[in-house]
Amino acid sequence: MEPNILDLRQQRCPMALLLAKRHTVQLVLGEVLDIWLNDVSSGQDIEKYLSTHGFRCQWNTSPDYFWLKVIKELD
Repeated sequence: MEPNILDLRQQRCPMALLLAKRHTVQLVLGEVLDIWLNDVSSGQDIEKYLSTHGFRCQWNTSPDYFWLKVIKELD
């Protein structure tokens, strides 16, 4: 299975949030999406939005960027 990744490392809010909304609306129940980010503020905005719209979010880091693991929990 190919990983589901949305690379937003070149984006900042509000565009990062808009693209995350558009991508997550297509997810099915239980599906996982990794959102790659460079901008902490954008990540926090995305996490706030998704957490209130039926998604579970978990922060992860690497030396070059961080990512938000998003799981759709509610329809």
